[in-house]
Amino acid sequence: MTSRAAPTGEALYTDPRLVAIYDLFNAGDRDFAFYASVIGAARQRILDLGCGTGTFARRLAAAGHDVVAIDPAPAMVDYARRQPGASAVRWIACDLVGLPPGAPFDAVVMTGHAFQCLLTDDEIDATLHGVRHVLADGGRFLFDTRNPCVAPWRAWTPEHSACSVESREFGGVDLHHAVRAVDGAIVTFDTYYRFRRDDMLLKNTSRLRFIAQPELQARVAAAGFASADWCGDWQHAPFDDVTSAEIVAICRA
Repeated sequence: MTSRAAPTGEALYTDPRLVAIYDLFNAGDRDFAFYASVIGAARQRILDLGCGTGTFARRLAAAGHDVVAIDPAPAMVDYARRQPGASAVRWIACDLVGLPPGAPFDAVVMTGHAFQCLLTDDEIDATLHGVRHVLADGGRFLFDTRNPCVAPWRAWTPEHSACSVESREFGGVDLHHAVRAVDGAIVTFDTYYRFRRDDMLLKNTSRLRFIAQPELQARVAAAGFASADWCGDWQHAPFDDVTSAEIVAICRA
């Protein structure tokens, strides 16, 4: 439910126990398969922006791409560096502003609804302009956000969101969400993790922004992107404002 990159103060991205079980609760690769198909097989220089535990970055590197992966949460990057295949990726604990100078990228990817962690207009615009700056002409920025018109947070209740995983390190872990507030485009919610073996409860509070597609499209154009395609799901269906759960952007510089 939560995104693969977020403000570094959130326990989800700083507590080693929550970092270690992150991928268990965010399993599945429909989004990764979508982005991999769009990127294609030809070798490209790719920036994974908000890489989290690095699953997609390692997949891209294994496919032969030259991958730089960054995240503002050092605990996430440290975890990513220890995973199989990690040596093929250049990992940096930083945000886009802290990215060292280098050759332009053919593609920038921002997966897992990480875009929703940009809470203000200034943060969104700075990210779009920053990505455009590091892209080669004709390069692409691929990212996703949830469609506010379908109000997915209505299902973020203890009853509807409860799920469990088995961790080799910690045993059984239960999770549920509870929305705390909906303030315009900002949704604040708590996620509770219960580690059954130790009978320990951890809570993470997240804030996500839900931006409507027309506003997002205008901001993409204002940042200097030449064009953008919009999908509404991971099967490449065109975006529909009323029914699409996802807003998936393929922006060309």
